[in-house]
Amino acid sequence: MSKSALKTCGVVMPISTCDGLEEHHWNDVLKIIEDAAAEASYEVRLVSDTYESNLIHREILRNIYQDDLIICDVSGRNPNVFFELGVRMATQKPTVIVKDDVTSYPFDTGPNRYIEYPRDLRHPSMERFKTNLTAS
Repeated sequence: MSKSALKTCGVVMPISTCDGLEEHHWNDVLKIIEDAAAEASYEVRLVSDTYESNLIHREILRNIYQDDLIICDVSGRNPNVFFELGVRMATQKPTVIVKDDVTSYPFDTGPNRYIEYPRDLRHPSMERFKTNLTAS
């Protein structure tokens, strides 16, 4: 399948230090999400990836509305992530919510299905997470 024929999967997640986890942790999680989405034939990018230097919020919102699928990691309960998740949920378009096994379920989104992964990113458990995420 040519790259232009791939559907777009936007990723919403913490990208800097959050809940005691450094940027490298989030980079590792992003890599796993990217691998799973690519296996499901999606072109993957952070919704915050933008080419517009002064209108990043407009570009993020456009990506949230237009992407074929959004994978949202609510681990660490980052306020920006929840804002972007709320905007996406209003579109009623496909959204997969993931979180680590340490972060508690938020009250408002608790009834939604989550795919959980181990915060320590241990290999066997992360392989199961990746399989479940790819299937979703």
